[in-house]
Amino acid sequence: MAEAVDYFTNHSKKLRFPWRLYHQPIVEGLQRAIWAAPGPRVLNVGSGPFLELELLDSTGSELTVCDIDERAIDEAKRQHGARLARADVTRPDGTLPYDDGSFDLVVSMDVIEHLPDPRPWLAEIVRVLRPGGHIFFTTPNYGSRSLKILENTVLEAIARRQGFSRKHLHPTKFDVSSLSSALRDAGLERVLVQPMSYDWVLSAFATRPS
Repeated sequence: MAEAVDYFTNHSKKLRFPWRLYHQPIVEGLQRAIWAAPGPRVLNVGSGPFLELELLDSTGSELTVCDIDERAIDEAKRQHGARLARADVTRPDGTLPYDDGSFDLVVSMDVIEHLPDPRPWLAEIVRVLRPGGHIFFTTPNYGSRSLKILENTVLEAIARRQGFSRKHLHPTKFDVSSLSSALRDAGLERVLVQPMSYDWVLSAFATRPS
């Protein structure tokens, strides 16, 4: 089902003030994940145009991006060109177009909360991740009181001016405990979930068992 907000039009705002208060620490966490990856092959799931790439040192990495929005993938190709090993349009609720164990690191920023049932999606992430490979995810922290206040006041007011409501925008809302459990249930280990970005974001690192 299509969402009320057109995320493609919002990507360019992420690294502008005030939105960068939320997103800049995510970029820093992504950089650390790339540096710590056990190999060069990196997949960004739900990448959008991957504007963050311009801020990253990805020397030696083989970067693949995928997204359900064809416009986002076209823009990623236009902006990043040869820095990308692959750029693929994927189907909502479909399998990822990659072989088992294809990647050393799978990253996904602020995607999992949009899935009514994240379990099949997580199973696909684990499938394409090689044994010993890492994941890095982020998602809004619904264990944060300040985020809940922002969601229901300022962010809701902005959304309504743009013609939609945030009330049902994130069907799966995570806190530290529920995200940790979801990742462990997917078969990942060494799970570390921490708040960041003024407690508004959860970052998750985990490993597929060898």
